[in-house]
Amino acid sequence: MALTLVLGPRRSGKSRIAEALAAGGGGAVTVLAPLTVTDDELAARVAAHRAARPATWSTIESADVVAAVLAVPESATILLDSLGTWVSEVLWRAGALEDGPDGAEAGALAAARMRGAVGTVATLAADRSGTLIVVAEEAGWGPVPPSGATRLWLDVLGDAVQALSAAADRALLVVGGRTIELP
Repeated sequence: MALTLVLGPRRSGKSRIAEALAAGGGGAVTVLAPLTVTDDELAARVAAHRAARPATWSTIESADVVAAVLAVPESATILLDSLGTWVSEVLWRAGALEDGPDGAEAGALAAARMRGAVGTVATLAADRSGTLIVVAEEAGWGPVPPSGATRLWLDVLGDAVQALSAAADRALLVVGGRTIELP
């Protein structure tokens, strides 16, 4: 199976590029959205993404990405949108986004779980006949944030991006709606 990583900053067009790649495969597509909708603004964003996709595509909304990948038929294309959302969801559910000693301890445990889950997803991707396309935020190009929770998210996301990139057959960087193929 092919693992494709589509990287880029927020609002860069990475989801649009990833959706075009998924559509180009010609077969069944399942969108994996590892997200809990927590407010009206986020609900509107999710609805806009759904409306832009073909009606024939199925969607799984679950933070248990490993179980979701296992639930999708072997030959289907999976579009995981997005890695940063998955990291946020795992950290949030673990209580790791709270500053202080409890958040730090929860963060260390959640980061270890995330590393294991990302490794499992990479292994599952290699064993499938279908394609896995992962949309990932390329974050952290600015100053070190003052919030420990934000630093944790950046660190866990960066580790996850590197792990998936090492396993990927293809990595694309999307900036300003334009795509650069990474060697």
